[in-house]
Formats: sequence, structure tokens, C-alpha cells
Amino acid sequence: MDGVSDTAQAVILDRLQDIFRAELDEDDLVIGMDTRQVDLKAWDSLAHIRIVSGIESEFGFELSLSEIEEINSVRQFVNAIRERQQ
Repeated sequence: MDGVSDTAQAVILDRLQDIFRAELDEDDLVIGMDTRQVDLKAWDSLAHIRIVSGIESEFGFELSLSEIEEINSVRQFVNAIRERQQ
């Protein structure tokens, strides 16, 4: 990846971390690109919908139902966001 891509990814990840902390009610939660739904006990199906809603509000777009069902990692959220920012 080039520097611009790395920076964009870091900015997205930072914004996602705030969303995850708020929706999972864990102020000290640290997520990374490799964080998956199975890694976080609080990331259940209801939390997933809250996270999706938070992402849609923060980034100003809606995910399709199939995307919502398929996404199960931070990396997939970042990829979906980056696709829409291009």
C-alpha cells in the first residue's frame, strides 16, 4: 500500500474504533484490522446492527442487507467504507 492508502485506512480505523467503543460500551477497547466478530464477546447480533448504524451515520452511506450479513470483521468494514470513498 502507498502512504495515502495507509493514512486513509488509519483515519477510518480511528473513526471505527470510536464507533465500536460507543456501541459495545467499552471505553478502552482497541480494535485493529484483524479484529473479527468472534474475537469480541460483546459483538453479538444486536451490537452488529448498532455498529452498522453507527458506521452508516458516521460515513454517510447505507450498507446493503447482504453486506450487513456478510461483514464479520473490522477489515471488511474498512474495505466497504473505502469502496464508497473512491
